[in-house]
Amino acid sequence: MRRGVVFMTRAAELERKINTAMRKQELCKSMAQRITPSLSSDRVSHTRNITASEDAIIRLMEAENEIERLTSQYEEIVCEISAVLSSMENPLDEKLLADHYLKHVSFETMAAKEHVTKDCVYKRHSRALDELETLLVP
Repeated sequence: MRRGVVFMTRAAELERKINTAMRKQELCKSMAQRITPSLSSDRVSHTRNITASEDAIIRLMEAENEIERLTSQYEEIVCEISAVLSSMENPLDEKLLADHYLKHVSFETMAAKEHVTKDCVYKRHSRALDELETLLVP
């Protein structure tokens, strides 16, 4: 896989991890609500197992901390990607890469929006990756 594609897809990989962590957080929250007694008179705990309540709350807090950690990493990667993209010569190439890899806009959508063929967008993408790879050389 091209180095430029690997560089650009790091944000998408972290997005997937964040989405997974958010689903885990929702499950932990649901579990904690089911087994933790409510302080109002409307709801009563269905368990007397205090350890289960504590464990559920701990798992929920861990899931929230994981989301915070991943979100921080995501912000750093997006800033790094944006900095490299902003140094590209052609702003249209910069926009193409940002739209495709950060905003997840398909080549078909870009082609329709710009009234060009998909092949034209593919060629521009390839040229943009070539330039990106020259910028990534240490």
